[in-house]
Amino acid sequence: MPAEAAVSSTVQLLGNLLAKNVQSLRGIKGKVQSLKDELELMQSFLKDANRKQAKNEVFGIWIGKIREIAYDAEDTIAMFVINVESTKNTTFLKRCTGFPKRLHQIRRIVGKIKSIRARLDEIHKSRERYGILIVEEEEEEMSQVELLRRLCPWQKDEHLVGVEDVVKKLLRESILDEEKRGLSVVVIQGMGGIGKSTLAREIYNHPDVVAGPFSRRGWVVVSSEFTPQETIKQLIFQLSRSDEEKKKVVEHIYKLEQSMKDKLYVLQNLQELLHRQLEGTNYFIVLDDMWEQPHWEYFQGAFPNQQDKTSRIILTTRNKIIAKHDQYVHKMKLLDPEKSWELFLKKAFINNTNGTCPEELESIGRQILEKCDGLPLAISVVGGLVVDTQDRSIWQHVLDQINSNNLKNNLPNILGLSYQNLSPQLKSCFLCLAFFKEDFTIPAEVLVNIWDAQGLIQDKGIRRIEDIGRGYLNELINRSMLQIQDQNIDGQVKKFRLHDLLRDVCLSKAGEEMGVKIDKGEEGGCSFESSYKPRHNVVYNKSSETFPLNQNKHMRSLFLLNVGNKSCRTDIPSPYWNNFLMLKILYLDGFAFGKLPDSFRCLFGLKYLRIHTNRSYIYLKLPSWLCDFKKLEFLYVEHIEFSEGALKMENLRDFGARSVRGRTMKVENWKNIESLKGIRLEDWVEMSSGIMPNSHLRELRIKVWGSSDEDDDVVSRGRESLEKMTNLVKLHLYLDTKGDYVPCRVPKLIPILESLTSLKLKSDVFTFEWPAAGVFPPNLSHLTLSNMKNVSMEELGKLPKLQYLTLKHFRDYVNMWRLKILDDGFPRLKALSLKAIRRLTGVDIEEGGMPCLKQLLIRQCPQLESTENLPRHIIVSFA
Repeated sequence: MPAEAAVSSTVQLLGNLLAKNVQSLRGIKGKVQSLKDELELMQSFLKDANRKQAKNEVFGIWIGKIREIAYDAEDTIAMFVINVESTKNTTFLKRCTGFPKRLHQIRRIVGKIKSIRARLDEIHKSRERYGILIVEEEEEEMSQVELLRRLCPWQKDEHLVGVEDVVKKLLRESILDEEKRGLSVVVIQGMGGIGKSTLAREIYNHPDVVAGPFSRRGWVVVSSEFTPQETIKQLIFQLSRSDEEKKKVVEHIYKLEQSMKDKLYVLQNLQELLHRQLEGTNYFIVLDDMWEQPHWEYFQGAFPNQQDKTSRIILTTRNKIIAKHDQYVHKMKLLDPEKSWELFLKKAFINNTNGTCPEELESIGRQILEKCDGLPLAISVVGGLVVDTQDRSIWQHVLDQINSNNLKNNLPNILGLSYQNLSPQLKSCFLCLAFFKEDFTIPAEVLVNIWDAQGLIQDKGIRRIEDIGRGYLNELINRSMLQIQDQNIDGQVKKFRLHDLLRDVCLSKAGEEMGVKIDKGEEGGCSFESSYKPRHNVVYNKSSETFPLNQNKHMRSLFLLNVGNKSCRTDIPSPYWNNFLMLKILYLDGFAFGKLPDSFRCLFGLKYLRIHTNRSYIYLKLPSWLCDFKKLEFLYVEHIEFSEGALKMENLRDFGARSVRGRTMKVENWKNIESLKGIRLEDWVEMSSGIMPNSHLRELRIKVWGSSDEDDDVVSRGRESLEKMTNLVKLHLYLDTKGDYVPCRVPKLIPILESLTSLKLKSDVFTFEWPAAGVFPPNLSHLTLSNMKNVSMEELGKLPKLQYLTLKHFRDYVNMWRLKILDDGFPRLKALSLKAIRRLTGVDIEEGGMPCLKQLLIRQCPQLESTENLPRHIIVSFA
């Protein structure tokens, strides 16, 4: 991590140990206190050194040395504490016989601390030579600016400039040209960061395209790390129309991959499957970020060209050679000065609806823009550097930073500047994006929890850790460093990605400043590696024979990604895990275990464990020794099987699974649990006794099996236990009937809780009966209903605090249907989302109805004729 963050982390560790007055520091407490004081003093000088390093690389070297000292100090103290704590539960006799060993350990750590202090003294002497000063004055001011930014909600407006006419032209001349029958390919070509994907996305989500002739639509990112087999599989999954079709496709592909060892033969079969899927349909597909001509050739034969159909493909690329081979080419142009200024203002003043710039800042702003050369990504990034501040000195500082760099190519300079202007905390958070593969769509919840497990989220007292982490994420978004891929109806970010140009910045800085090593395994060695001891390792597709066995002592996080390989890995050698004594995060993707290997038992320092298999038939049994993981706070397993015995995990905060089976889950003393996802109703009834009433539990997702002989007593007990959870905020109830139409008791589970503000009712088939009046909690602000029949909009409209409503998959209406809102209905509703309501023909709002409604989101409602009758203040979006 950046030096400031590394020193801060070490100071925090030492401070916590000293504050707790832990027994393990006996004999060295004075030395630890002295070391902490020295490091705290060093923090004051780092701010000045960070400012000066862009002008003189000597300062960068000085900063690197401090980072190494901070890491060594943290490792030294942490290892000493681990060694001492390992003897805590031993007998008195063993402690006596082990006393000489403890004295030896104390002598060793005193010697190491003395060595670290000597290195710090040398650092202080060099500081005086380089003229590095204490900088304190602006810390409070800058932190307040960042806090204001973090408290601002994420802005939905994508701030598009200069593409409106291009969108109309492409729609008219190619995409929606009725005279062009068969398959037509549009290539959008231009340099990185010029807005190719933004333009393609505008067309893909345009209302005329959504409501057009295309029955199948799909979008895949190809990228420089293209894997034909995986990319075609992604496209096949996207083009599947229903959950049932997706299930069949998954089973078919699994059987194909298991039976065929020849990768080329598997690829050919996938191409044929894609071709069959598209035959007889009008399809619209986007292949985003195509790098090479051979990549396009993998797809061409799979796309049927049917002259009696209308099908379109958009291909975005930087490669001019690819563009020469296709029918319609649009070459992206840089923005002219006025369009550049318009985009800059939208990014810099996102909360200023007038989009104006104070006169005293305009000259500086236009000078900054000259360095961007009309490139939208660069303009967005520099706009993020001065977002919502009218302090002339900050604007001037950004301009000075750009001018101080003599690189001929301004883009790397500007993108690097976006990183340099982050706070130390945000720098560390940004560098964690190096853990994910290129063009990966990252779930916001996953990243925030990783930040938490790394200790990167600073506790601010009354604010929840998750909310603070979300604030960090919003700050990176407001600075245009992340691209939103999906969001909730209320604007909260669900998924995002990192632009590949900014990813280059992230990878280079992660290796240099955070100790990240990225090992591409059998695909091409190590792409980025720290010059210091690696502390974070990302490994792709590595064979068991090549796993290093002696480089793990300092590792804090490990990501093993079996990307693109058809077989789930189970063959990691046992000795590999022996030295991971300081490991906090273990993220396994594509590795399948019937049970956790016993060799994992040494990973007792884990705070975060995620196992993702991509194989629905492999269930992981949780062993009883997992209770020894006293520090574990986050546990996610794709498919899990419970066995006998209770899980006693008092520090666990977040537990999640996609599916469960086996015995009923039993827990003991889960006093810190905040989120439970994917458990069965019978699990909840059993385990709720191990979760104290009035506990921290805020989010709960329960799966109810739909059997005709469902025990009413279980439902009754389930609701009774739910109503004891007085801090519960989010509840998701999912009915799994396995495709059978059976009576549904889910509404009977809904608890009447004052705290409950978000409720989702979902089913795999069309089974929900409308709940009786008064069944909903009084303070609901978010409600999602899926696969429900006989919905009473009149009753829903009476919910006094409802602000966000989503209605989905109402597919079995015999007659056409118009949504009617009464004049006094939905007094506080801000946004309404309608998805996959096949027979919906219109929306009628009586005068006075939905007075606060600002946004109507419509998706997959093919019979919806028009929304022109709605009040003008409502923004209607089709996706």
